[in-house]
Amino acid sequence: MKIAIPRYGGRISPRFGFTQDVLLVDVGEGGGDSREVLPVGGLFPQEIPAYLHSKGVRVVLTGGINREFQDLFRALGIEVIWGLIGTPEEALEAYLAGRVAPGMGRCPGLRRHRRRRRGMAGA
Repeated sequence: MKIAIPRYGGRISPRFGFTQDVLLVDVGEGGGDSREVLPVGGLFPQEIPAYLHSKGVRVVLTGGINREFQDLFRALGIEVIWGLIGTPEEALEAYLAGRVAPGMGRCPGLRRHRRRRRGMAGA
């Protein structure tokens, strides 16, 4: 099974659109794996799902990702596990141990913001 982990600065990319490269891990049946770093700097973010699909990716472990990109991956039969932070190794280990699930975290952009009232003080 091939797992893709979008990276930024060697860590899980905090937002999918900031991806510098992708760590591609091919996990074998016996627990062994092979790794390859795929540069994606020359691609638009919307092109990355099809590119990873062409590489045989079945799962993407990522940080924040908007619904548009999630839908692009899912349309290609790729499972998206998002809301992760940390290193690619930590994410991979947690996924393989069954400790993560789709949509575990919320992206900061999806939080509801409190409204501040203006003009209340010193009226």
